[in-house]
Amino acid sequence: MVIQSLSAIEHLLRHRPERILSLSCQSPFKLNPRVDELLILAKDLGLRVGSHSKKEGISEPLIAEVKAYSFADGSLWRESLKNQTHAVVLALDHLQDPQNLGALCRTAEGLGVAGVLIPKDRSVGITAGAYHASVGAIETIPILQVTNLNEALRKLKENDFWVVGAALENSAKPLQDMPTFNKIVLVLGTELEGLKPSTVTTCDWLVHIPLKGKVDSLNVSAAGAILMHALLSRFEKS
Repeated sequence: MVIQSLSAIEHLLRHRPERILSLSCQSPFKLNPRVDELLILAKDLGLRVGSHSKKEGISEPLIAEVKAYSFADGSLWRESLKNQTHAVVLALDHLQDPQNLGALCRTAEGLGVAGVLIPKDRSVGITAGAYHASVGAIETIPILQVTNLNEALRKLKENDFWVVGAALENSAKPLQDMPTFNKIVLVLGTELEGLKPSTVTTCDWLVHIPLKGKVDSLNVSAAGAILMHALLSRFEKS
């Protein structure tokens, strides 16, 4: 996979340099302090930097080829959660847009979410677009690809997690009305359809974000950011 976002490349260089197969700088090189900084970092890490030109159809000043993405091991990941007193996990119910996936992973990683679940089929995968939108955070948060999302949610329930779905159904309550849970799986639905009926049935609690303007819904990545922050803030107050 080829990554062209300087922010994503910097994240990889600083946190997962072993994932980089090769780096290539545009020739002839034009003065660019940001690229200079990354080239120095790459040199310090012992990474060789090749060259490319616009004639090759690449307009970015620096590109990185990275190894194929490896999803987290579900059993080891669940085991790592057992000793945590508080945790929030993000589950995405057949999300389709790589930009939304990347944005959500960026927020989740930055806030300290314990991991992200995505279905194997009929769902967005780990693409270059998702890397770019996450500014590389996809590499530093556990992402699990599951065959059956509802079965994965049930397994987490067996490990003391409460499944909370973001929904617009009449049965959804304002977030502030939700009881305090120590371990939570926040489930977000698709951009257009929301949560699937089978996922709604699996949820222990449905929440919505009260809006005061004239719009009646938020982009899934914006809603996810608000809800993740609100849920994690509850742990700080408890």
